Amino acid sequence: MFRPNVIAAALAAALVLSAPALAQGTASFASSQSTASQFSAQQIADLQDDLAWAGIFSDVGTLPSQGLFDETTFEAIRRYERQNGKPDTGQITPALIEELHARFDSIRQGSKFKALGDGTISVSYPSGILTSSKKGKNGPEYSSAKRDVIVQFVSIVGSRDALDQLFANMKKTAGKAMKYAVMLDGDGNARPARFILASGSAKESLYVSFMQKGNAIVGFIASWNPKQRPAFIDTAVAMAISLRPQAGDTASTVVAGGSGPAGTTPSTSELNRQLDICATAKDAAEIVNACTAALSTPTLLASNRPTVLFNRSIGYNRQKKADLALADLDQAIALAPNQANYYTQRGHVRYAQAKYDAAVADYSQALTKKTATAEDYNNRGNSYFGAEDYQSAIADYDASLRLDANDSDVHAFRGAALLRLSRPSEAMADLTFAIERGGDKISPGDYKNRGEALVELGRPEEAQPDFAKAEALASAKIPTDSYNLIYRAFARAFSGNAEGAIADANQYLAGDPKASEAFHARALGFAAKHDFTSAIADFSQAISLGRKRMFIQRQRGDAFLAAGQPDQAVADYQAQLKLTPGNALALVGLEKAKQALDAKQIALGGAPQGGNVPAPATALAALPPQAKVALGRRVALVIGNSNYANVAALPNPKNDAAKVAETLRKIGFAEVTLVEDTDFRGLNRALQDFAGKADGADWAVIYYAGHGIEIANTNYLVPVDAKLASDRDVSFEAVPLDRVMAASEGAKGMRLVILDACRNNPFLANMTRKTATRAVTRGLSRVEPDGGTLVVYAAKAGEVALDGNGGNSPFVTALTNNLQKPGVEIGKLFRLVRDDVMKATDRKQEPFTYGSLPGEDFIFNPG
Repeated sequence: MFRPNVIAAALAAALVLSAPALAQGTASFASSQSTASQFSAQQIADLQDDLAWAGIFSDVGTLPSQGLFDETTFEAIRRYERQNGKPDTGQITPALIEELHARFDSIRQGSKFKALGDGTISVSYPSGILTSSKKGKNGPEYSSAKRDVIVQFVSIVGSRDALDQLFANMKKTAGKAMKYAVMLDGDGNARPARFILASGSAKESLYVSFMQKGNAIVGFIASWNPKQRPAFIDTAVAMAISLRPQAGDTASTVVAGGSGPAGTTPSTSELNRQLDICATAKDAAEIVNACTAALSTPTLLASNRPTVLFNRSIGYNRQKKADLALADLDQAIALAPNQANYYTQRGHVRYAQAKYDAAVADYSQALTKKTATAEDYNNRGNSYFGAEDYQSAIADYDASLRLDANDSDVHAFRGAALLRLSRPSEAMADLTFAIERGGDKISPGDYKNRGEALVELGRPEEAQPDFAKAEALASAKIPTDSYNLIYRAFARAFSGNAEGAIADANQYLAGDPKASEAFHARALGFAAKHDFTSAIADFSQAISLGRKRMFIQRQRGDAFLAAGQPDQAVADYQAQLKLTPGNALALVGLEKAKQALDAKQIALGGAPQGGNVPAPATALAALPPQAKVALGRRVALVIGNSNYANVAALPNPKNDAAKVAETLRKIGFAEVTLVEDTDFRGLNRALQDFAGKADGADWAVIYYAGHGIEIANTNYLVPVDAKLASDRDVSFEAVPLDRVMAASEGAKGMRLVILDACRNNPFLANMTRKTATRAVTRGLSRVEPDGGTLVVYAAKAGEVALDGNGGNSPFVTALTNNLQKPGVEIGKLFRLVRDDVMKATDRKQEPFTYGSLPGEDFIFNPG
């Protein structure tokens, strides 16, 4: 089948060789290496032969350095011990040598292994299998009777350069079909350079091992029919290990570390060559082999050892041998505890293992030992993100962006973290930056996340282009990364393609049956096709597998509500609000669920159980006729701005806004829109949208909590992205109160604007005055609204409102308590609010009402 002159062409097929990853235990390589120094290189080489027959080296990537006790041999002994129920030591002992030799010598005898030598090399081969022989052009050829196994021995003239070129040619000829190819560099006097290649097809497998001996290239090509000889790979590996230079080469007399009685030491130039490869090579196997050779050299300076261990850990990590990488890093850190990059690398390995808390600890150590970079903070932020500590992640992303504001990846992760904390307005800014600046780094997840943020903000139609882009980008990436099935499943679910979402989730679950995110996406798909029973089951499965973020409990609450199980829906909405306080859609859902509970109870002839008066949309029929008239159609816009970009965050506005929105829903407002952390564009859009809803309504109420500012007797609401570097900027970056009042003017009855914005304003301290006559003061100036409009300040003109020490300000606590009192006319209601605030603040804050109303009574809660 194969001839020496077509060696390269023989590698066109592909053979997958694998072995279980070696587990790292408590055995010490250093201790085992010291013990191994008591044994000769021949004893170690013979032990390695026996381990090969035990199948320990069936992964060609774990071939040992012949006659040297390296870490590959150490791990092989440990694996053998574990497989045979022995203590996990990794130690060479006379008993182990005797046991292995006795156990596998009978196997070798059954195969009639014979040594072949031509004065250049020595190799054993199974004469019991290879029964026929003939002389080949470059060496003897042996085959089985049916020629389903052929071994061609080769000896040709060639230097080390020729060996390197042959290796390169073989790899190039095989192309992508090659499954394993490694150059095992020698160390000068002690070991010859060699390479190993493996490939094959369903019909034919191939194993090649060559070494460079003096001016010759020697080795063998073994080929066999994998169906007829399924275990021949172990024989081929055993042959590769037995392939050695014949007498006269020092390899047979070297002991571990070159410290034995007959050992030799590599030259300084050879050590330096290995160190250079160890530090600069790209191929993982080259890194590991070169670093291992250097570590085995007695002339390696102690000061260089931690660096070599660190470099080898990189090679191990690229080979996905995380335990070996961590063992090297532990040793490197023990030897050089102040090297920040060692901790960083260990953090990388632990992060890849999903050991996020340990990664955080390593990245934190690195930060204490160097001048921090943007990447350092990003590394730790990603680990916090993986551990679902999103607040800490955001703090690190903030620190990273202060050092490098244009890193689109950091913006993408910060946006995702903000979304998980139910802060979609802030997430939008980061995700938009990542999408606009990310270039080829843009992920389908970025579009998917921004789409979900828009959904959370009550703008699902605007989200559809993002879901379409997420689906298209994920589709293109699925062939190389199956996780994109998850992104596409979410995008399809939110776009209404229920069957497509379910199919994608099913495909991913076929490979990973415990993927919580796949159950989540499939649940959304079932919900989209109104199969709420299946949706609830999948939501529950995802939650049981640990998925708690991305609004899943609220989404299951929606499914429970749609399935006619409002009691279960209430529990889910409350769980979501505990996790993400103020979540607008959860608040809306909670009120709907409570109303459904009350309506259900009323229909059964009992008293309401939800603790709330049913809203017009669900239980209007239960109200007396006069109450229906009093309620009419009432709409509200509730705004809470807490997280300002350019000044310190305010603790309570978002909580206050959520509390006000919840209360208005409880007392029967038909439509309540809750908006949080709005920028200039978002605030204007919210007012514009609300103006349309207010047209023709009976009541229109606007509540705003956040920073406000008065300049030249004009009041402004301050969006979260405002800078206000000068007094002139206010009219361009803030929204005048007149525009706010205009948004409610379409209502035919009550028009009410409540401003909880009279806070001590941090913008004033750094604001440049461009016009000397333009007064800028704290608090808000008084207003004179048109008839039929009331404007309520949390603190009267020129004064400052207090945030309070609890979850809500004194003003909002008083306002929401009094709103729920039945039958209180609006004028009296705000007098009661005033009294409660004055009492709660020891008369430091006095709310004030501006405007006048007609003679009819306006009652928030008819009772």
